[in-house]
Amino acid sequence: MNLISKVFRKIYARWRVFFYNMLSMAKVQGKAKFVSPVLVEGLGKVSVAAGVEFGFQSDLNFWNSYIFLNPKNADSSISIGENTIVCNNFSAVSEGPGIQIGANVLIGSSVCIYDSDFHEIDPAHRLDGVPKMGKVVIEDNVWIGDRVTILKGSRIGKNSVVAAEAVVSGEFPSNVVIGGVPAKVIREISSKL
Repeated sequence: MNLISKVFRKIYARWRVFFYNMLSMAKVQGKAKFVSPVLVEGLGKVSVAAGVEFGFQSDLNFWNSYIFLNPKNADSSISIGENTIVCNNFSAVSEGPGIQIGANVLIGSSVCIYDSDFHEIDPAHRLDGVPKMGKVVIEDNVWIGDRVTILKGSRIGKNSVVAAEAVVSGEFPSNVVIGGVPAKVIREISSKL
């Protein structure tokens, strides 16, 4: 790649990050490293601890996507623990009790986390009903593969691994590999691995 192309890529990448920061209606509390564009919307709170990184320039979806953080209501929250790494095209939407991501978590590309159904399931009340909600907790040192969806009320125990494309709903213990649709425990993680 020639020098002009490298310079243009670097300038355009920084401009994208700046542009999405300017578009954001809410701000991230704490200091994170923004490699990918991050759009923050909503009335709630987004807080990050030291060492959090958002995105990779050389990773999938860098040039055509952004990271979306949306604590919709004033009492909604999204918190991310120290040294967590979030890949491109990630979205976390909190309408209810919140999303809590621990320290040293690795989050793959195109992962979605929701703490609400956002609509009631009953067709007669879909537009005016109260959706089911539940806090999402991802404990420390969890590895989440690409294209995983984590639904309301889920808890993933520390040191666990979530296989790519899993749909997580429910509570899972520490030190396990989970995967599938719906996700289930595939095996335990031994300290000898």
